[in-house]
Amino acid sequence: MLLLLLACAADSEGRRLPWPSRDEPAADDSSPSSDSEPRDSQDSPGLAYPDRGLYGIKGLQPDFWSDMDEISGNAAGGVAMNLVWAFWEPTESLAPCSGDEVEHQGHCFTVDANVDAAIQAWTERGLVVTAVVYGVPDWARAGVDCSPVAAGFEMFCAPDDPRDYARFAGMLAARYDGSAGHGRVADFVIHNEVNSNNWFDVGCGQGTPCDKGRWLSTYADNYWAASDAVLAEQPQAKVFLSLDHHFSNSFQDLDAESPLLGGEDVIEAVASEAAGRDWRVAYHPYPPDLLDSEFGPDDWPRVTYGNLGTLLGWLHAEHPGTVAAREVHLTESGVNSLSPSSQSEQATALCDSFQNVLGTPGIESYIYHRMQDHPAETGAGLGLGLRDTTGAAKAAWTTWALANRETEGHPQMECGFEDLPFVRLTRGYRSSEGHRASTRVLPSGYAQEQSFLLHREEQADTALLFECLVGAHTLLTRDPDCEGLHPMGPVGWAWTEERSGSVPLYRCAIGAGADHFVSKEPGCEGQTTEELLGWVLPG
Repeated sequence: MLLLLLACAADSEGRRLPWPSRDEPAADDSSPSSDSEPRDSQDSPGLAYPDRGLYGIKGLQPDFWSDMDEISGNAAGGVAMNLVWAFWEPTESLAPCSGDEVEHQGHCFTVDANVDAAIQAWTERGLVVTAVVYGVPDWARAGVDCSPVAAGFEMFCAPDDPRDYARFAGMLAARYDGSAGHGRVADFVIHNEVNSNNWFDVGCGQGTPCDKGRWLSTYADNYWAASDAVLAEQPQAKVFLSLDHHFSNSFQDLDAESPLLGGEDVIEAVASEAAGRDWRVAYHPYPPDLLDSEFGPDDWPRVTYGNLGTLLGWLHAEHPGTVAAREVHLTESGVNSLSPSSQSEQATALCDSFQNVLGTPGIESYIYHRMQDHPAETGAGLGLGLRDTTGAAKAAWTTWALANRETEGHPQMECGFEDLPFVRLTRGYRSSEGHRASTRVLPSGYAQEQSFLLHREEQADTALLFECLVGAHTLLTRDPDCEGLHPMGPVGWAWTEERSGSVPLYRCAIGAGADHFVSKEPGCEGQTTEELLGWVLPG
């Protein structure tokens, strides 16, 4: 992959700037809070977790856009913000703290006034704030043999002591718990894209081979220290590990200039230390080529917008019954609008991404990155923003803004929102491959034959159905393990008994299973009936 050394350091695929610049628009100042000590979660359960609702799954990285009402007024359910430790605690400063600092567990933190005011303002508008917590200051990584991929990446070196990082995360959870007039951060992402050594550097890369065990244990230690610290302050908060789209373990490359791990390994390392505690996945399903807008259901071994269900399917198969299998957040991802893509292709791909997100039960938040293009990124051919560098709206802004709205001149929701609280299961056929049945966008060339409606969320007397890959076609099953097949992901909940207005959904086979399809006909349209999957609504 091309290494792009931008002024403020883009990543190895030319992606977004890794930290907020200091010249962001000023926001109203907000005075720092007084001393903060961890609360006893048993005695203080804290505020309930905010409810986005199904239509509020849509969120945005706002880039400090000056007109907050333009975002909240277009039915956004949340925003993501970078909370950079190196900005808040550039030097290790111990109590007593000065008047413009906030104390937490004997350490002094400088409040970023812009961020502080923005969190409060977004909270007041009813949006859920996700904090991406990263950026290790010099003093906290003095003992780490780190090899940053480029100048400016030093803050992505792992901290010497995970307890120092956890203290910062705990301070944020305490300050932004919704009770002290500073707003609320309800979701905490622990470091960023930690399966890439560029973003979570444990002292390897650039000619130094990585120690896989050290990499995984270092991150697991950071995750659990921070999770415990956050939940001690906000028991109802949600804490996420962070992965880019390199999901399969086939991506393991420990000797590369920019080493990678498969996301599967990171999840297993964190899960192995859970000891009964909940863990969750924050995922970045960018297209396979960040400069192109194309993605599809056959993107494995990456997991992208196109085959997003594979992540949930894998979690259900490998970690059944865990909260992680029921809830994943997409905390960063976008689609390019510059050549070889275009603004119209970006808008179409964005609509397809909504369709796939909504068609994958368990995806609970989709934060698009970003509101506005940054010149350092567009100079490298990457324009992910919904608006260009001048602030002018692209076609994708209209798609994003109106997908979950009904307004004068645009009376119909779209991109999958129109079917909520259901998801649309489509049966399609291509002669060279056979049938597929999915709630996600079918591959190019498939003719749509029938459709049905399933519940997106669990209801009484329902069973979750899963899409599984068989050669070039797919079948549906109730088995979370996909009958040993490659998982394509959950598609929705079907009733286990007949309901008024419902139709049966049968799994059918052609011949000895050379092809499978779904049908409401008990006789499977003259083919072999394999099983009754449940009862659904006609589409």
